[in-house]
Amino acid sequence: MTKTNLLKLVALILIFLFFVLYFLQLSGYGEYQQNKKNMLTEKEIEAYETDIKEGKDVTIKDYLNKDKANYENNISRLGLDLSYFIENAFNKGMNAFFSMLNEAVSP
Repeated sequence: MTKTNLLKLVALILIFLFFVLYFLQLSGYGEYQQNKKNMLTEKEIEAYETDIKEGKDVTIKDYLNKDKANYENNISRLGLDLSYFIENAFNKGMNAFFSMLNEAVSP
């Protein structure tokens, strides 16, 4: 694979990733996920309201859904570690690329 083909491939991948992230942002996916985390279920709301009516000292943290399943295992941790490694390598590579580009452009 020649350098020009490699550069074209990298450019296409970066453009593709940009459009994927752009359309995710346009669709409101991130906001939806955040709102889903913050919403209380009907049962939790009823328990909160009855405790307020009874005059109990309430904190919203007492009513949040604590029954969330933990799916973490060795494979998922390995995937997460690999993802962090790729992120760091990509960040270092892009920083090096832009510093070389900055040196080439600046007088």
